[in-house]
Amino acid sequence: MKARLLQWMLNISSTVLGGRLLVALLSPIDRWLLLKTTGLVSISGLGTPTLLLTTLGRKTGQPRTTPLMYLSDTHQPVILYIIGSSGGRPLMPAWILNLMANPKVLVTRDGITQNYQARALTNGQYSAVWQRFMTFNPGFRRYQDRLTRSIPIIELAPRATQAQGLPAVDRLG
Repeated sequence: MKARLLQWMLNISSTVLGGRLLVALLSPIDRWLLLKTTGLVSISGLGTPTLLLTTLGRKTGQPRTTPLMYLSDTHQPVILYIIGSSGGRPLMPAWILNLMANPKVLVTRDGITQNYQARALTNGQYSAVWQRFMTFNPGFRRYQDRLTRSIPIIELAPRATQAQGLPAVDRLG
């Protein structure tokens, strides 16, 4: 049942209207749920691995938190990959622009917040991870087909110092 519901949600989200609905309506609700439960409860978590990514706003310097689907690296599960599809919208997601300005981010998943370093994948690495995202959700191809921009894939690697005693905002620096 859970697998069928997930497949239905993925099929709907890959349409133009479904992608807009997902980004405009479900993302804010999911963000609220994930924040209130420190990453433990999510609408999209019905079979989709979901994390909270916190970046610093490139213009404001204020923390910005976004719920995102992720995949773990097959050889090093602490390495995570996220995809900047924005539900097939034409503009680059704000969180991508924020982490390009400051690649130090916070990741919350399963109730734990950790420091990560973000970097965009290129060439061969991009292709391999893109195939994994396509296997998980073939709708990503529909997004790419209707966009003029490329869909970035970001690697998140844990930073050596976790600075656990500091407030989350201070740990972004």
